[in-house]
Amino acid sequence: MALVLVVAAVAVAVIPTPSLWVEQLYSQQVYLIWQRGLTSMSSLVGFSLLDPLLVLLLFGGGLWWWRTIRRAGKGERWRAIARMSLNTVGVGALFYLLFVSVWGLNYRREPLTAKLDYDQSDVNASSLAALSEQAVTQLNELYAVANSRRWPSFDELPARFTTAFNEAQQRLGVQRTAVVGRPKITLLSAYFQRAGIDGMMNPFVLEVLVNEGVLSYERPFLVAHEWAHLAGYANESEASFVGFLICLAGDAQSQYSAWLFLLPQLVRNLAEPARAEIYAGLEHGPRQHLVEVAARLRSAVPLVRQSANRVYNQFLRANRVSEGIASYGLVVNLILGTSETSTWRGLVGP
Repeated sequence: MALVLVVAAVAVAVIPTPSLWVEQLYSQQVYLIWQRGLTSMSSLVGFSLLDPLLVLLLFGGGLWWWRTIRRAGKGERWRAIARMSLNTVGVGALFYLLFVSVWGLNYRREPLTAKLDYDQSDVNASSLAALSEQAVTQLNELYAVANSRRWPSFDELPARFTTAFNEAQQRLGVQRTAVVGRPKITLLSAYFQRAGIDGMMNPFVLEVLVNEGVLSYERPFLVAHEWAHLAGYANESEASFVGFLICLAGDAQSQYSAWLFLLPQLVRNLAEPARAEIYAGLEHGPRQHLVEVAARLRSAVPLVRQSANRVYNQFLRANRVSEGIASYGLVVNLILGTSETSTWRGLVGP
């Protein structure tokens, strides 16, 4: 049985799947049907369902190995180890098949650049500089309003931004929409903080897990990004693009959170003199927030962060994201390349 699972997993991993089929049959239909059910059910409980699963795998797997080897005779132990190795790989193959079936096939859907009115010629130095200046203007204008009241807790975000989540999906032209998920603190939060991970989406029960150390004004965009994953946008740049769209469709606090995320993504593509000029236009409030975000990120343990980045980079490449972890930064291309379309009408620019 273990060998059958391994063969099936390898076949699923390497056999080509036409992106149009995945898009029309899976991502826009089958996936969204069970997303609504799974996410709605997982949101009924306040704790991460991934936590007990990890505990079960860690301790249950260790006990399984120990009992099998202990029961084997002295002459049978190497055979038992070989058998257990194959069984363990089989369990891994089973989880991979579940991952692909429940959510992972979204990595193979059509890219947003093929579905939206995307124009690569709009991705240029002048439009980048203009959007950077607009980000500074938006942050300066939104700061007082956004910070005039308490920032929402993670638990308050679903009620606050469900309407914005639905509007963003409709702007992308979908017929069937996903539902929001309850953001949850996980036992992995300490690891998240050391690895510089802000959040993740549990692909087995479609729940949103967040780093409790994320600053209050980062929360709206973080959760919107993970909701985009719930909606089936597996690619990181696309999830950030959809998350940005969600936040701009929301209130002043979510808009501020989105621009605060985007500005560093923009200016890192500018030459140093232009970068300094853009930052010089920031008023004290948003400038201080960016300083605090940078300090939070620097508190991550370098070795842990580098290891996490390497693992995730390999994970993305294994799921046919050729850019690997660099795909995070491609959100700028998506925004600039669609900036003249109806997707952004009433949200960005005049």
